[in-house]
Amino acid sequence: MTKVFSRQPPVQRFLFSLLLVLFWAAAQPCAAQSLDTRDDTSSLAQGDSMPSWVVPVLRLVSSTHVEPTTGVVISDSGLVLVPAGFASGNDELIVLDGGTDIVRHGRTARVEKDFFTRGFQVLRVSGLRRNGAPFADEPLEDGKQVYLAAFPPAEQIAEGAAPLHSAATVVVFGESGTPAVSGETPLPNVTGPLLDQCGNFVAYSMAHDVQSMQQHPGTRYKWRSALLELLRELRITPEQSACQPAAVEPEPEPLAEPPPEPEALPLTDPEPAPEAEAETEAEAEPEQEEPAEPPTEEEAQPEPEEPVVEELDLQVLPPIESASEEPGAAAEDDSSYGWLWLLLAVALIAGGLYLHRVRNRIGEQSSAQGDADKADVPPADSEQDPVPAAAIPVPESLLVLTGVLSNGRPFETSCAVSNHAVNVVVGRGLADLKIDSRAVSRQHAQINGTEGNLTLTDLGSNNGTSINGVPCLEGEIMYVEPGDTIILGDARFTFELRSPGDDPERA
Repeated sequence: MTKVFSRQPPVQRFLFSLLLVLFWAAAQPCAAQSLDTRDDTSSLAQGDSMPSWVVPVLRLVSSTHVEPTTGVVISDSGLVLVPAGFASGNDELIVLDGGTDIVRHGRTARVEKDFFTRGFQVLRVSGLRRNGAPFADEPLEDGKQVYLAAFPPAEQIAEGAAPLHSAATVVVFGESGTPAVSGETPLPNVTGPLLDQCGNFVAYSMAHDVQSMQQHPGTRYKWRSALLELLRELRITPEQSACQPAAVEPEPEPLAEPPPEPEALPLTDPEPAPEAEAETEAEAEPEQEEPAEPPTEEEAQPEPEEPVVEELDLQVLPPIESASEEPGAAAEDDSSYGWLWLLLAVALIAGGLYLHRVRNRIGEQSSAQGDADKADVPPADSEQDPVPAAAIPVPESLLVLTGVLSNGRPFETSCAVSNHAVNVVVGRGLADLKIDSRAVSRQHAQINGTEGNLTLTDLGSNNGTSINGVPCLEGEIMYVEPGDTIILGDARFTFELRSPGDDPERA
């Protein structure tokens, strides 16, 4: 895993990508424990226990290794949520959409936006059309039960382990209403969403370093409020709660009152009123009907009668028979295609080696020709003016960190900065100033400002940050000066600005 895939030359990078795809395709029908991609019954398939908005995300680490994690779909436009620092802009990412076959179900993804201070990273997946995760209308209450729905670590996935479905109890602290997982029901150190009884997205579990089935104190949980705040910043409307309101029974209609009994009619008819006599005479006179207009051609055509559809009783219908392929023929076809893929992979490897040798020979010939050309070139005029030193860009200052780790090992690291704009990241991974310690996060803190006005901000680290003994909250901006004692995890150091000529050896 030390050979990063994205740092290889373009030709070898393409060959390794195609080779990885070919081996995955060939392994489907040929391996002794093959994955049946037609019904998606493998360990990474989306079963009934996994919501449709939970997807496996793979980062190609090398030509033979991948790093998996559990992603959450937050929008039907193809946005997937993963932990911060999972991938960089040059990493190759694949999201499995409905199965384990990368050729059929793999969709390429890229980093859309980073939220280091919040602990999230949002990916854009091309062609992914799934509804976002639903959210509950109200926050969790004390004593409620949640479920971790996630994919197991990589070594268990290789052994065919099924997706996780672990239960835990939520504890709500004080008037602030901050939830946490109860210590009596610990969860494994695995990345994945937490669901409530209705299947709503209530929290996101972020594993510390390498995922494992054991409990780890460094596992972080981002709860409903932080998730909704992220959606508001992305201008995404969250999906409604998965719980349906209970059906309201219709109220019984009041009984109709019986009609009143007719009054007894008199034996002799009363004399009609004059107005009634006039109406009777008007009704007696036949009305003269106006001659009807002849119907048009469209009106003259008779309207087609709608066919009468008879309702069939589903209980008397015969069972539906589905045509299935013969198992023997399917196995023969899959086996033949698998051997073809393997032969093509071998041919591709041989072609790549041949191209590599040809390129080496051409490079050797070019270098020999270049040496001969240099021997024929006359020496340059000694009176020619040298390049002025002012034309070479020189950094204004060096930001130097000097300190010691908890095991007593000293360290010193530095980077070039401008006195007018200092913006560097301190951490163990993708950082400008690197500190080699497991207790320091990959991107632990950030130093901003100018030479006489510097600030320090914690980027959501696992083990915290303090300045002169004062702890820093996540995202809080603290002013610092050269000589202040700063602690990142187990690294204690001070900093200073030096001239470029005093560049020390980096730790």
